[in-house]
Amino acid sequence: MSRLPIRSLLVLTLLLVALPVEGQRGRDYPEPSVDLDLPVGTPAPAFEGELPDPPLQQNRTGTYGGTLVYSILGEVETFNPVEPKGATSQELRALVFSGLVSYSNGHWQPAPLLAHKWDVSEDHRTWTFHLRRGVRFSDGRPLTIDDVEFSFRAIFHPQVPSSIRDGFRDEEGRYPTMSVDREAQTISFTTHDVDSQFLTHVGNVSIVPKHILGDHLQDENPTILEQMTSAADPSTIVGCGPFVLKSYAPAERVVYERNPHYWETDARGERLPYFDRIVIALIKDQNLQVQKFLAGEHDLLDTLPPDRYREAADAAKGDDAAFEVLTLGCSLNTNWVAFNLHPGTNPSTGKPFVAEEKQHWFQQLDFRRAVNHAIDRRGIVKSALEGRGRPIWASITPGNRNFYCKDVERYPHDLELAGKLLDDLGWKDTDGDGFREDDKGRKISFDLNTNVENNTRLQICNLLKNDLARVGIEVNFKAIDFNGLVTRLRDSHEWDMILLGWGSGVPADPSNSKNINRTSGRLHVWYPGQPQPSPIEWEREVDKLVGRLDRELDPAVRKEISDQIQIAVSRHIPILYLVASNQYSLGKKSIGNLWPSLLRPSVTWNIQELYRKGDPGTR
Repeated sequence: MSRLPIRSLLVLTLLLVALPVEGQRGRDYPEPSVDLDLPVGTPAPAFEGELPDPPLQQNRTGTYGGTLVYSILGEVETFNPVEPKGATSQELRALVFSGLVSYSNGHWQPAPLLAHKWDVSEDHRTWTFHLRRGVRFSDGRPLTIDDVEFSFRAIFHPQVPSSIRDGFRDEEGRYPTMSVDREAQTISFTTHDVDSQFLTHVGNVSIVPKHILGDHLQDENPTILEQMTSAADPSTIVGCGPFVLKSYAPAERVVYERNPHYWETDARGERLPYFDRIVIALIKDQNLQVQKFLAGEHDLLDTLPPDRYREAADAAKGDDAAFEVLTLGCSLNTNWVAFNLHPGTNPSTGKPFVAEEKQHWFQQLDFRRAVNHAIDRRGIVKSALEGRGRPIWASITPGNRNFYCKDVERYPHDLELAGKLLDDLGWKDTDGDGFREDDKGRKISFDLNTNVENNTRLQICNLLKNDLARVGIEVNFKAIDFNGLVTRLRDSHEWDMILLGWGSGVPADPSNSKNINRTSGRLHVWYPGQPQPSPIEWEREVDKLVGRLDRELDPAVRKEISDQIQIAVSRHIPILYLVASNQYSLGKKSIGNLWPSLLRPSVTWNIQELYRKGDPGTR
């Protein structure tokens, strides 16, 4: 099972209870078999210290040695887990840090990690986590309840802009109270209301060393986020995960080595992880990722773009093929475009985040309806996904059978209807240049951005540009790097239209996307961090529904509430959901304990259990 932290839907793909839900999965791959007679191979000589009490033993076997090589799309912004920034950085940090609670992507259920157990009060408002004694950080220092308390204080610090904090906040803006029993080595949280996903929120907090960072959590102007950045000396980055950071070469690779103090064991009581080293190539182009894998340079590929499926499937034919294509079902991840509806001004320049004429266009519901009808989703599936996907109109895809809603508002491709909606607004092509002018004579033209690393999104943007040109709307498409795009989205707010995607959180529950749906959330894309209550009635109603969803424990009622949220967003369409692709991964047959999952990361979620069959020195 996974020993990587629970990841909430905060990721931009970026980014869905804590309990297993039948019927929620895509294709199930069998759990790897356990062979107690498998030779251990050369024992790892670098393990140090005693095992914790109680120990954490996994039902898995493997052999030691070798290097695992794979790639991740994007670049590192920081190794600091207090504020996760994007899917790439989160996945890279997960090798170094651990939380109190983990999640098994294979079983679709939570699992103990640094906490060996937890208790919940009868009113479901007080949670007590019992720390595993004897765990050590990678520098050999003991991990105690003081480190746990410090890590949560960092997340809750009002001057530390952490998206993780959004998950803990209830609809009244309140956070849980926290208490520590040092003798019992427990930490307790009491929420103001029932929180159905509290276990998930706790699992999203990585435990960081107080002895390293304690002086950087000042009451005023804390400097904790300035530590453990991508510019830091790797030897100063201390965690308690299965690996330690060895080196980082920007835009090239991240190299990890086995954490000599890691405390998890396999079915024989032997220490994990099995691999000596992990090398992750940082690649900015999906096609190059596929090329590197097919050339035999990499062992795993988490996401195979649908337009490269046929090529990979042909190469995987035959008994002598070195790898296999892993078919996982309809992806939980989405592709969407959103308009910038932020009405504010940049305090540095005094200029509005969105130009006045664009605010006038974007705020018109009929304009957004027209754009939605102009988009040929089936054409996107056919061209950009080569038929391997489906149109969507909401944040939850058919891959999540437990929360998928069939009753959302849909906008079939209809150029005539799109044109009529624009005509009725009085926006017509008055100068014959092929593009419409608004009711004040201003040409309807705006920018569209996506991240340059994602070839599928580049194709979708070009298709969108052509679709909107057919109804007289000019789109100026420009791709930029992912981190720059996220900065615009969350911080500078200076953009017109963005195409990105939500990578499903883990677990795949809609409450884990409340930092998107709630108006105060940092990922409430079209207008983040709104003052509450929102001036917009339907958004106030969604805020209330998000709160109800958090408090509700009955699965059937939670489904009804989730449906209402999806329907409301689909009717007011501040964000336009486009397509979900089928999900495929690639894996070499020489990698043992591979247990692919529809949940991300699909093939490396149990990385400490992976090993190389046969001679670990060969690739």
